[in-house]
Amino acid sequence: MHLPILLGLFIQIAFMLHAIKTNKSFNWLLFLLIPWIGSLFYFFIKFLPETLQNQQPFNTEKSLPKQPDTISQLNGKKIVYLTQGKLFHKCDALPLTQISSHFGQKVIDKTLEAHRRNEWKTENTGSPFGGSTLWGANEVNADAIKVDITSVARSDNHEKLYFLLETESTGGLFVFDYKEKDEKRLFHKEKFHAKDLDLNEENDKLVCSRRFANGTANIMVMDGDGSNMSEVTAGDSVDEAPSWVAGEQNQIIFQSSGIARNREGYALGTGPSALQLLDVAQQKLSTVLEDSKYDFLQPHVGPDGSLYFIRRPYETNQYNDEAAFIDFFLFPFRLVRAVFHYLNFFSLIYSKKPLTTAAGPVIKGDDIKNIILKGKVINAEKAMRKGTSILGVPSLVPSSWELVKRDRNGHEKILAKSILAFDIHSDGTIAYSNGYGIFTLDAVGKSKLVVKDNLIEEIAIS
Repeated sequence: MHLPILLGLFIQIAFMLHAIKTNKSFNWLLFLLIPWIGSLFYFFIKFLPETLQNQQPFNTEKSLPKQPDTISQLNGKKIVYLTQGKLFHKCDALPLTQISSHFGQKVIDKTLEAHRRNEWKTENTGSPFGGSTLWGANEVNADAIKVDITSVARSDNHEKLYFLLETESTGGLFVFDYKEKDEKRLFHKEKFHAKDLDLNEENDKLVCSRRFANGTANIMVMDGDGSNMSEVTAGDSVDEAPSWVAGEQNQIIFQSSGIARNREGYALGTGPSALQLLDVAQQKLSTVLEDSKYDFLQPHVGPDGSLYFIRRPYETNQYNDEAAFIDFFLFPFRLVRAVFHYLNFFSLIYSKKPLTTAAGPVIKGDDIKNIILKGKVINAEKAMRKGTSILGVPSLVPSSWELVKRDRNGHEKILAKSILAFDIHSDGTIAYSNGYGIFTLDAVGKSKLVVKDNLIEEIAIS
């Protein structure tokens, strides 16, 4: 009579240990507390598919290099790339170096100094709202201060490097001089949040995408010194990834997607990204490529006049049966957890002690397993376990993210798969990234690994 109960308990414990070992979410542990039902659901949804794949679970420390790893030379070319707000530079046989912003470091230093000056106000005050017990005031460190480089623009003359930098409250445009090893601030403004910077050296013009608090993004054009900034697109849309058309001084190609809102004006999602061509001088806008089944991203016009872009399936945010099933059974546990955190909040205020431990609350950093790339939430754990690899380097994005070349006659060719970002040199050389590596692509379609690093979000080759 007790055998089914003991068997069910044994299976529950085994699956809980598996969930912990493979870094499953806390919701799965709660769900496994339901006798038999939770175990059966876990077996068919998680345990069985992973067992059939016969692959090891995701482990960032074992699977990826902790430091950037340079593999091969670039034949006189230069590559710069962004990873988690940091800018790296690789020039041919020279070692890989990081370009740090003096302005960004000053922001960090001033923030830390201000915290040290005011720290005495919250030490031993006896106030229930003072000190680090509740708000973690004493936990401030340099890594917790947001100073991120959000975009970089290549320059074929190898002399200057433009980049956008963003803090919690401000954003600005900077230029780095390679010869002088010096940084110049062109401007910085309150609530200026921009990315996707591109330089037109023929007319010394810059273009970028500026994001706003209402969820929209517009294309901005300015002079090379940061002056005469103006918006060239408008509307309830997300206009991103602008690029100057090679050989044209006033034409910009970019991706654009409309925003879907409810009656109250809240954004519910975005439509598929289409490619738009804008003639700044004539103020003429035309659609280059659109399809309700696909997103077309990061367009570039190569020196041969061909259009290069990333194509991926368009996916809407859907509430599937699996999510509904989990929400139904986890509702009681989530309700209990919410009540506990509510009571824990008042315990911290009045007794300065949490209900869980006397050591104080633990403040955790960002979860690297789930990140947002080009408007999509990417599960890095799933990508490492199921995704393809390029020359032995695992891909952060699925193989359905394709690099496509479209010639003047409309003929398309898939050049590579699992593409997160790419750029084209003036001689036609293509550099691309799958998230964990940077590769160059020659004329016959053969890839060569250049650099390995973590979470490579943007690259530029010159």
